[in-house]
Amino acid sequence: MSRESKIFTALSKGIVGKRVKEYEAFGWELLSINGTDVSLSRETQNSVYPDLVKFEYEYEALRESQSALAVPIQPEPFSVFWALIGLLIFVLPGVLYIVFKIMMNKKYNEKFLEYTTEFNRLENEIKNTCDKSRATFFSRKQ
Repeated sequence: MSRESKIFTALSKGIVGKRVKEYEAFGWELLSINGTDVSLSRETQNSVYPDLVKFEYEYEALRESQSALAVPIQPEPFSVFWALIGLLIFVLPGVLYIVFKIMMNKKYNEKFLEYTTEFNRLENEIKNTCDKSRATFFSRKQ
């Protein structure tokens, strides 16, 4: 019986278990964990192997899309000191500063909502892909 191996490095120790569980949906078996380095192995003679590879490819594409998402950078907090200085020295710049900060926070909140929505959508697709693959793997049509 032929087997294939896979080694991956998790971003942190906290997600190693989650990633191993996800890879088990594609027929991978845990060989060892060394810190954040994980070694897996799976049987290639399994009758549903081509389906598992297809689901794993979809999973990897979704993971790549998720990791490519950029968390928006939160603007500096509103400074009452600088707003008062602006109002005292030049009323217009102070008003412009307040309007600018309000607009920046609104823009940040919109971008963060888009990021959160897209991240959650990809997380749900990843879960669905793992569930479909797990169902395929454990049905073992032989």
